[in-house]
Amino acid sequence: MAITLLNKFEQLENPMKLNLSPDLSNGGLKEPLSDFFQQHTYLEELNLERNSLTELPPEIGQLHSLQTLNLERNSLTELPPEIGQLHSLQTLNLEYNSLTALPPEIGQLHNLQTLNLEYNSLTALPPEIGQLHNLQTLNLYGNSLTELPPEIVQWHSLQTLNLYGNSLRELPPEIVQWHSLQTLNLYGNSLRELPPEIVQWHSLQTLDLERSYLKALPPEIGQLHSLQTLNLQHNFLTELPPEIGQLHSLQTLDLRDNSLTELPPEIGQLQSLRTLYLQGNRLTELPPEIVQLHSLQTLYLQGNRLTELPPEIGQLQSLQTLDLCRNSLTELPPEIGQLKDLKYIDLRDNPIQDFSALANHPNQNLEVSVFGMKGFPRQYWTHPSQRKAEWLLTEKNSEIRRLLIQKMGYERICKELQAIELDSWREYTLLKIDAKVDIEPIHLLKMTCPSTNHIHVLRVPPDLTSAHAAISWVNWDIDPEAFTAET
Repeated sequence: MAITLLNKFEQLENPMKLNLSPDLSNGGLKEPLSDFFQQHTYLEELNLERNSLTELPPEIGQLHSLQTLNLERNSLTELPPEIGQLHSLQTLNLEYNSLTALPPEIGQLHNLQTLNLEYNSLTALPPEIGQLHNLQTLNLYGNSLTELPPEIVQWHSLQTLNLYGNSLRELPPEIVQWHSLQTLNLYGNSLRELPPEIVQWHSLQTLDLERSYLKALPPEIGQLHSLQTLNLQHNFLTELPPEIGQLHSLQTLDLRDNSLTELPPEIGQLQSLRTLYLQGNRLTELPPEIVQLHSLQTLYLQGNRLTELPPEIGQLQSLQTLDLCRNSLTELPPEIGQLKDLKYIDLRDNPIQDFSALANHPNQNLEVSVFGMKGFPRQYWTHPSQRKAEWLLTEKNSEIRRLLIQKMGYERICKELQAIELDSWREYTLLKIDAKVDIEPIHLLKMTCPSTNHIHVLRVPPDLTSAHAAISWVNWDIDPEAFTAET
């Protein structure tokens, strides 16, 4: 380093706090810490982040006043036994190191409240870790744990436990003693089921079970009366237990990408629910009881198999966002216009043609996405029969014009805008629309099928002035004399 540890220490305004986290220019510590630790045993805070440390000297155990130790982003593979002598330590950050095990002495840190072991290589925890009776927050994100030791029963003060991205296959029955637990993250483990002991988590507010290979939820899930957020995304759930309705404090329920075919009527009992994610399931209908979700503000139903919406949906008076993209809806119930707080509705990739149920919605800023377009203009929220070809004359957005042409069809447009006949040949007629519907003149080739009498209309380049040339262009320059209208 450009300056010695002693010089660095002498510059401190508060000699009990020492930050030795390097900037990018000095490349980390270049001298041993052992002598310095021996001379300054009264340090209370020590930051050694990003110093490429591969080991800690035994002398670290002499920092008897140390309360906070940050060793984040070093290259430590082990901790010295003397770490257990830091009896005043309250916060220990070992995030982003290469630890494969913890020493038994870790259990001697009786005042430790926060232990961060995120992104190490731990495969097991020592039994002594259960002796951390004051531990409130434990972060084990991104390790390789396959089980938890029975001694965790002693974590009576634990409030937050992050086990994201480990390899746990089950939770031990000792979890029954985690009465203070408020947040539990089990994302990406291989649990497959939850033990009935979860019923004892009376203080739990957030439970993340995303990608945990769950096929079912135990009835006991309904007794988590303090639960506010439940993430069950990307599992294999085919149904929900009726007891789900007992989660009266639940505000966010994430069930996206499961295999649900229906929702239990009890879902309507979630009186505090504000956000419900149901994307990527197999729902064909919504239960009428959904009307009881008076606090619901956001409802995501993208990618299901809904063919209709219940009239009761109009009673969700707090609803602000409704995502119905990629379903099989053919119409909207008139009651959907009663959603007075609605700000956004996504109806893309549904075979709906009639949007008149939204035409008189009280929110003038309501955003509607249809026909693959986000923010479809309000003036076009009409019944198909009420659409007029003359709208094409004033619409400046080329994408909206394209959609209107696609939905109305050239035959109707030709009739309403009085298309001019340029030429004909056999069953084919070349038409031109003089009105300024598009950025260039519209030339159309119309054919009446002799066998069905169906009319087919195709747009052709505006430089084609004969039916013969237009037919040839449509058929990849094949001379129309070589085939008949039937082909």
